[in-house]
Amino acid sequence: MKPFNLSTREGYGQFVSALGICVNIMLSGVKLAVAMISGSISILADAFNNLSDAATSIIMLVGFRMAAKPADEEHPFGHGRAEYLAGLFIAAGMILVGGELLWKSVEKILHPEELSTGLFTMFVLSFSVATKFFLGLFYRHAARKINSEAIRAAELDNFTDCLATTVIMVSIGVYIEFGVNIDGGAGVFISAFILRSGFTSLNEMLTPLLGGRADPELLRGIKKIVTASPEVLGVHDLIVHSYGAKTFFVSMHVEIPATLKLLEAHEIIDGLERRLQSAFGISVTLHVDPVVRDAAYDEHRCLAEKILSGIDARLTLHDFRVAPYKAGLKLIFDVAVPQNFPMTDRDLRKEFQRRLIALHADDRAIIHVDHEYC
Repeated sequence: MKPFNLSTREGYGQFVSALGICVNIMLSGVKLAVAMISGSISILADAFNNLSDAATSIIMLVGFRMAAKPADEEHPFGHGRAEYLAGLFIAAGMILVGGELLWKSVEKILHPEELSTGLFTMFVLSFSVATKFFLGLFYRHAARKINSEAIRAAELDNFTDCLATTVIMVSIGVYIEFGVNIDGGAGVFISAFILRSGFTSLNEMLTPLLGGRADPELLRGIKKIVTASPEVLGVHDLIVHSYGAKTFFVSMHVEIPATLKLLEAHEIIDGLERRLQSAFGISVTLHVDPVVRDAAYDEHRCLAEKILSGIDARLTLHDFRVAPYKAGLKLIFDVAVPQNFPMTDRDLRKEFQRRLIALHADDRAIIHVDHEYC
């Protein structure tokens, strides 16, 4: 195997995964031996939990290797989402282990058995808690360093393991001190935490695969650079597609004065695209929306904005223009609708039309409804 290149995101992720494999296999082997000697179902479950962690670390390693593959003919956007799939398998593994542990723990409550424990058992479990805690801290550092959801899921799993093993130590301490066997109850408690962590991680992995919202800081940064240009009057329809932690494709509409010549507008937009690519390492496509400004435009745009604000303060418009319509004017524009907006597109158009006619009987509106994605 080639040495890990820690200067790259993929190499660092592979190193973290390999470390997790080694640590979890070591802990699993020691705990299996202790479980066989003591007869403790909770220690046995904890051993299989560590073995499951080793397996998920292998999956994570494979995920980082796949994510590092360059784009090809069948996958033109690269393989970055393979990392999310690895995280999905990690979450599924946690849920399976938690379910199996819950079943065995209930059996242990119904049919308790004698335990054979001592100081060596407590030492092994204490060592396990310390090891998993420091591994979890390292995972946290790594997840922040390379912005990895898969490692973040593994970090949560490690801290859950610390709590689970601590509960086992408490149950063994109670048995040694008072002769009361709460091993099965401890197993149920542990399984509940493992299941909760598994479902939490599952949700976090599904979000980027299904298409979650982009990072607000990235959105603010993109808008800040574009709107800083003196020729830009406004921006809208910003859409970000993510194909992994490092691969983003961005599109956005940019409003500029219609008085600019075509070559001037192209030069401005081309410069903004290069600036965004340099600042964020993203692929960008900007669309030009020419804006014609005159007295009729300004008056009727203010009117349209006032009507929209009266319907819902969150509504905004763009691509506004006016055209002759019989004895009045036709207001043509797009309206940006936030997520979970209570009105249908048809009802929104009808309500705007009703309010417009009440103010200007001869005017009409043609409205295209845009649903916000960012």
